Amino acid sequence: MSASHDPNQPVPMPSASRDGDDPEALADFSLFEQEKQIMQRSEQMLEALDDVAEGVRMLAKAYSESYRVQRRMMRMSDRMQLDLQAANRQLREQATHLEQLNCALSDEVRERERLTSELERLALEDALTGLFSRRRVMDCVEGLAETVGDQARSLSVMMLDLDDFKALNDTHGHAAGDYALQSFAEILRGELGADQYAGRMGGEEFLVVAADLDLDAAKNLAERIRTSVEQTIPRWKGEPLHLEVSIGLVVTTERWPDAGALVAAADDLLYRAKNEGRNRVEVQFHGEPV
Repeated sequence: MSASHDPNQPVPMPSASRDGDDPEALADFSLFEQEKQIMQRSEQMLEALDDVAEGVRMLAKAYSESYRVQRRMMRMSDRMQLDLQAANRQLREQATHLEQLNCALSDEVRERERLTSELERLALEDALTGLFSRRRVMDCVEGLAETVGDQARSLSVMMLDLDDFKALNDTHGHAAGDYALQSFAEILRGELGADQYAGRMGGEEFLVVAADLDLDAAKNLAERIRTSVEQTIPRWKGEPLHLEVSIGLVVTTERWPDAGALVAAADDLLYRAKNEGRNRVEVQFHGEPV
């Protein structure tokens, strides 16, 4: 048998015998040997093809796995994008809601401040007439009463009550009565000067307190108020409202330990004026003349 031949090289074919060729060399040539070499080459080619096929299969598998990973990552990315968009929407909604809450809270704080100011004002000012409230005018009496004989030489306290006010209400209505009280408050404001204060005690009853007035000056102030009320005729829906006032006046140069007792003394004088015919001033003096 001849030596093996490189499968990648063409199989050499024996040349045709010529006259004088070696018969033994021709005997070595065989078709069987040629077929065997062809089969070996075929097997080698098939093995090479198997290797290529395996490589293709591995490449296809790797590509398929890579594709699945990429798809999974894309789905995860899409999901993350959707989650991020949803989170952003929720944050925007929460931010809007928080802003609304802040606005509502600011409105609530302002409203509470307004109500607090209103309550403080109502505690110090009568809502209907704009005069001092009962508490505030009583504070004035207490404060000024402590200065009598020291900073102030005297203290005058008046209790005033509109006469026949119930009849006015019954005739013209409560709105007309409120208007009459407001008109009376305007008269008081017009007659009072420095260190002289007026407040509404309730209903148609009022309190005036003044410092450093001697007896005559205090009486003149009370009479001016009474006369102005009598001469001022407010009109309600074209109808005249005739007003009169009774006044109880206490003037003191002595320090009273209880301001409430001083107001009570003026109140007693007020009802004496009522009993004596109304539209008048009753006066009481305590202490030494100034």
